[in-house]
Amino acid sequence: MAAASVSCFTTTPLYSRTCTLIPTASSCRTRVIAVCLTRLALEQGLRHYWDQVAPSVVDRSMRNQLLVLPTFAGAEAASTARTAWHGLSRAMHHHTYELAPTVAELRGWHQDVTALLPQLELAGPADPKASRPDAPAIQ
Repeated sequence: MAAASVSCFTTTPLYSRTCTLIPTASSCRTRVIAVCLTRLALEQGLRHYWDQVAPSVVDRSMRNQLLVLPTFAGAEAASTARTAWHGLSRAMHHHTYELAPTVAELRGWHQDVTALLPQLELAGPADPKASRPDAPAIQ
């Protein structure tokens, strides 16, 4: 049942439509929509992951969630999530003195999030010490 909940983020018409918006992301509005939907899918996927693995982390800031993610999901998944989230956040809070994200960057973030969500579906044990004895407990 948990796997089906996260899968819906990659198969919903709204999120899957994002990949059709990216190649034609010539307007600023289209880019912002693609960035917003991708970041939303990542955040909802992480929320679902934390609900399954460590419910005490759900209400923490995204920075804190990304800091503890390597302990629970592994370094590779955490690095992908961190890189995608920071890139998407920068793109959403675009300043006039910065270059807008390129289509290649949008496509890369979308591919990273689409690949990461199934990894987060496979939620580990609720107690991180069960699989990693050296993992710190979260209070």
